[in-house]
Amino acid sequence: MKTPNGDLDRWPDPVGANARRSVFAQDLVVEGDATSSGPIEVQGNVVGSLRAPEITVAGSGRVEGSVLAHDLVVLGSVSGTVSARNVQLAPSAVVQADVTHERIAIEAGAELEGTLQRKA
Repeated sequence: MKTPNGDLDRWPDPVGANARRSVFAQDLVVEGDATSSGPIEVQGNVVGSLRAPEITVAGSGRVEGSVLAHDLVVLGSVSGTVSARNVQLAPSAVVQADVTHERIAIEAGAELEGTLQRKA
């Protein structure tokens, strides 16, 4: 995903102290790209790209597209591409994506199909 300054794989900075959380509710379907300087919680469906310092894909959440974050937690499903400094896949996670990361935690029960690439 191309960032505003032209970097392709630069992770967003960590969440600031006063950042407000954006919640994509369970009944919401977003078709397009979303960028936030605060955390995003996806409970519904996103078809497009997400860019935020912290992204949580809830158990009911689904992302089809690219995800670029500093911290990513997946309890639901993601398909496409993932680039995040810290990735955590919960036991309920279903990920079909190529994942670029610095640190990754894959809990027992998580499903992952794709490639992993560690980026220092």
